[in-house]
Amino acid sequence: MPIPVLDTHIHLTQQWKKGAQGLDNGWLESEGESFQRDQWTEEDIFKLNNEGGGKFSIEGFVFVECANAPAIEEAKWVLEMVESSQSKVLALVANIPVPDGQHAVDEFLSQLKTTDDKLPAGLKGGRVVLLGNPMPPPTACLDDTYLEGLAALHSHGLLWEWCCHPSAIPSISKASAKFPNMTFILDHLGHNSGGDDFETWAPAIDDLAKNTNVVAKLGAIEQWEVADSSIYLDHALKAFGPTRVLAESNWFVSTAMGDPYDLTFQRIHQACVRAGYSAAQIEDVFVNNAKRVYTL
Repeated sequence: MPIPVLDTHIHLTQQWKKGAQGLDNGWLESEGESFQRDQWTEEDIFKLNNEGGGKFSIEGFVFVECANAPAIEEAKWVLEMVESSQSKVLALVANIPVPDGQHAVDEFLSQLKTTDDKLPAGLKGGRVVLLGNPMPPPTACLDDTYLEGLAALHSHGLLWEWCCHPSAIPSISKASAKFPNMTFILDHLGHNSGGDDFETWAPAIDDLAKNTNVVAKLGAIEQWEVADSSIYLDHALKAFGPTRVLAESNWFVSTAMGDPYDLTFQRIHQACVRAGYSAAQIEDVFVNNAKRVYTL
């Protein structure tokens, strides 16, 4: 029987190239040929999953911001998906400008509020990647303005996702500890372009996991640049346990980099089996934790 999965990390675009009808995407413009499709859609995911044999049954998606611009229009576009019965996008993590402080956060969110002055139920949190060229300082998230932005986001009842190089994990741990009642999610196990750095990454992950308000996404293995992903997955399960990890495909990046849609899910499932997880715990990893963390 197919394994149910709530995919907590997908990106979508639509007619994004200059002069087309969709939202521009400067990130994709800077990537290689395999990223240059005119659009990346939900329909593509279901087709790829079926082509892979349908080992996993997709229960829904969490859309995570992916530089469709302007960011506020990306958010409005995705919130329309959340409201549509034709879409399996259940939640949005938007490009909310937390690093720019309280005013920037409040201004962004004010543009999404409904007529009764409430935020849309489908908006669950925000993300601005701690990546780039040049790379932000590892301590960027500890700047006063950044922390002010996190406090503002928390006041609106939203969570925050960290996407970073491993060198930033110690600072992320400190920042997360400052808001013990706020939920934080570590995307991709904090391992974007980390390389084979297990001896430094693992202790940093252990320290981060001591913050019980932090949850970790298992995925983006195609970007880790490691010879053996299993030791990282196994350690993450040991550090965070079965109730504080989420399954993510990191689609469309995974497909653009040559991986089948369900390959990461297969690897996560194998790690759960190695850890001796019960069927109920595996269901937590693939579905129930996501429902709890994103209040779905």
